Amino acid sequence: MFKSGWLSGGGVNNHAYLSRARMGLLSTLRRAVDGDSSTLWECRNCGETLSEDAEECPSCGAADVACYKL
Repeated sequence: MFKSGWLSGGGVNNHAYLSRARMGLLSTLRRAVDGDSSTLWECRNCGETLSEDAEECPSCGAADVACYKL
């Protein structure tokens, strides 16, 4: 017979999920502390990779620049 609340009551499946979530959080915190991240600037119109100080895309002339923190 199925015991009500087994999965949500701290069962094995919950423990595995929480362990993965903690590891993801720890990895994120380590990257933030260590400064192990990078930033990508990209033209929203054509996808060209841009420099940090670009005000418009040299390929298509668009001024809409996306900034991605990796």
